[in-house]
Order: sequence, then C-alpha cells, then structure tokens
Amino acid sequence: MTERHDNGGRETRTSHDVRRIIGDQQHKIDALELAFSSLAFALDERTAQLLLHNLKLESHNEHRAERTKKHLALLIAVFEKHVGISAE
Repeated sequence: MTERHDNGGRETRTSHDVRRIIGDQQHKIDALELAFSSLAFALDERTAQLLLHNLKLESHNEHRAERTKKHLALLIAVFEKHVGISAE
C-alpha cells in the first residue's frame, strides 16, 4: 500500500515509493543502453564513426556535468566494442 502525506499542500512520498521510482528509472536506463548498443548492428561504418566522434566531443564538453561525461565515455566504450571501430 502506498502511503502519502500532505505536507503543507505538498505531497510527500514514502521510501517505498522512492525506491520504486528509482527502480523504474533504472529499467528505463538499461533499456536505452541496450537500444543504443544495438545501433552498432544497424549503422554502416561511416555513420558509426560520425556518431562516435560526436559522442566523444560531448564527453569532453565543459558544459556537461562530470557524471554525464563519465557515462558518455562508458557508452562510447560499449559502442566501440560492438562496432569494432574507434572514432580516433
């Protein structure tokens, strides 16, 4: 059972709700990572190189959060492994 409390006009969530929401988000992220790595099988080599080049630029973009850059680098590594090429 989900329990919510009125907190001065704002709704607060229980720790169970928060864990469920986080779990749902993790499943979405996992699905997106799988879909992204599956692109390796659908793209020709030149298109894959362009995609990797762009992702590498974004992974070094000073306006991106460090955690975002770290995760972009991980996605790049997965993609390179599946494609067998590098944007270098």
